[in-house]
Amino acid sequence: MTVPKTGSLWPRLVEFAVHTEHVSALEDAGLGLVPLETVHLFQATPVNSVTFASTGASGVHFGFVPVPGQPLDRSPVVMTVPLADDPNHVVGGSLVEFLSLGCRRGWSFLDQLAFDPAWAVGWYGSRDPAMFPVLGTMARLFGLTPWPDVAGRLTDLHDEFHERLIFRKTAVAADR
Repeated sequence: MTVPKTGSLWPRLVEFAVHTEHVSALEDAGLGLVPLETVHLFQATPVNSVTFASTGASGVHFGFVPVPGQPLDRSPVVMTVPLADDPNHVVGGSLVEFLSLGCRRGWSFLDQLAFDPAWAVGWYGSRDPAMFPVLGTMARLFGLTPWPDVAGRLTDLHDEFHERLIFRKTAVAADR
């Protein structure tokens, strides 16, 4: 896959993430960046997504869904939870919106949108201070603010972008 132009936020995030004091802190918060050329072969991963990060647990990963003529970091973000019955959730209309969703609680528990959506919406709707110091630093550096209406925004993102996801065809056993 040829990786489209990234935009200006992605290189800044990568530069931030490679600093020694940030790498493990971001991974603890559920955001381990991966090279954009990373290919996930999970059946559930949309074939038109470009993986950019992982939570580090159970194959959960995040990918850009490229929009023609738009930099990747201004494209929607899909979370894939390979072990879930409903594995794909659009969790941002852009990289900055995705980062804003996790700017207080991190991204480790976003997979709960696939298992216990009401709990996840409550968790990410909390106005508690940032759980990890690195999140406060990111919020200041990148201008991130928590979503005011997590449930409403997730519904809007699903309605606007979910149909754009393209999936692998599943193999069906032939009747014998």
